[in-house]
Amino acid sequence: MLRSDFQKLMPKIIARFVKDEIEPLARRWDENREYPQENMRKLAEMRILGMRVPPKYGGSGRSLFDSVLILEQIAKADPSTAINLHIQHNASPIYVIHCSSDKVKEKFLIPFASGKILFSMAQTEPDVGSNLNDLSTTARRVGNDYIVNGAKCMITLGRNANVHLVYVKFEDDNSIGCLLIEKGQEGLYQGGHEDFLGLRGLDSGELVFNDCRVPEENLLIKGRGSLRQMLTFFNGTRVGLASISLGIAEAAFEEALRYSKIRTISRKPLIEYQGLQWKLADMAIKIEEMRQLVYSAAKDTSLNGFPNPFTSSAARIVASESAIEITNMVMSIFGAYGYSKEYPIERYLRDARGTTFIGGTPEVLRNAIGSYLKKRNL
Repeated sequence: MLRSDFQKLMPKIIARFVKDEIEPLARRWDENREYPQENMRKLAEMRILGMRVPPKYGGSGRSLFDSVLILEQIAKADPSTAINLHIQHNASPIYVIHCSSDKVKEKFLIPFASGKILFSMAQTEPDVGSNLNDLSTTARRVGNDYIVNGAKCMITLGRNANVHLVYVKFEDDNSIGCLLIEKGQEGLYQGGHEDFLGLRGLDSGELVFNDCRVPEENLLIKGRGSLRQMLTFFNGTRVGLASISLGIAEAAFEEALRYSKIRTISRKPLIEYQGLQWKLADMAIKIEEMRQLVYSAAKDTSLNGFPNPFTSSAARIVASESAIEITNMVMSIFGAYGYSKEYPIERYLRDARGTTFIGGTPEVLRNAIGSYLKKRNL
């Protein structure tokens, strides 16, 4: 695939940053369930945080593919940092860029591009699955404001984000849409911190809205066609997440390759044994498949500038499921050492499993592909 100068150079710069700044501390963040706040500050200083924001508002207007290349590198050391960054690249700010007024763009995108604020995306609810039509958080119009009531759970950056993009059901027309709600808004309460098996630096928490008053100008999407528009944005989000699974798989594979060259059995390195060579070959093939799918989806702009449901969902399914398969294979190569915290393999496996619960499970994504195929003309 052809790449711009930025796309050739930036992954190398990020890889060095990851090796020097992120990798040495990744184990500590995982063990302490610690949000890696310093990483987000440094990424903001590098002008990576808000790089997808248009230049008019302080960003550099970078593409989804640019983001994918960076997330892939960061995920090799700390997928939690990669997901936190992904939210800033391919989730909430994209809604603001495409759906808000100039006044709202200036209010939120300019400080965001300079690293002064962070976004969360608040969709998940305690009693609602993946069907957005079942959302129970409501927004009722009162004068020039909306009154929001409901609860969200497992929200990445739920405690540290300054602005929450909140999915709601509007009472007047029963449409699904979203609003921007700022931290500290009267009627917004922050709940506990989730204790996950993996991805322990996500800063995931609960948001509760009790007659939370939101100004009309913070409305982003509402009315006829609103759900279709939101699902279009989802396609880019899926590709960003797929790149993180790719990074996890690559990191685990590289560990296995290094280990197989230094670990000996009967005075021979593991890599000299045909059975292990086949395992490594299978993993290398699988990773190349992942990479081609993810990169192709990241460059797909066939749906109003976004990837279509098939390419994005296919990349996401293959990447997330393959990452689990590869990290599991790597653990078998390491044996009991892979099960020990002395090596990062067990963390890779936990994190790989965690990616399947973010931004749509593989089952939901298969539903999306099925719906897409039903409409396809042969």
